[in-house]
Amino acid sequence: MASHISVVKVFNGASMTTSEVISETVDLSRFNCEGFFSMQIEVTGTGNVDLIWAASNDGVTFVTPSGTDDIFEAFGATSGPGSDGHSIASFDPMLAKYLKFTATGQGAGAITAINCFLAIQ
Repeated sequence: MASHISVVKVFNGASMTTSEVISETVDLSRFNCEGFFSMQIEVTGTGNVDLIWAASNDGVTFVTPSGTDDIFEAFGATSGPGSDGHSIASFDPMLAKYLKFTATGQGAGAITAINCFLAIQ
């Protein structure tokens, strides 16, 4: 059986004018998940951003377990392999029906826009 990869845009040019931006809920039951996830990030501006995930089984209460690593930490417009504010990273959430993502601004400066693309397999 061929594996299917789906991509969901979780942030679409969101401005970090506040200290954090929270994505809409991603209902994983809509996808044929095998448990593999990656996030592509694109940021512009002068600040840095941390990106984390939170999981839920009821769609109401979302939890990020203690000890969970950020998907991206202190990521800015000059971060990433090309120093251009673009990168991609895999992450490993626990089994859950729903995911949400939180982008939190760090330090001085502002993130002009953040785009994030979640790949699910």
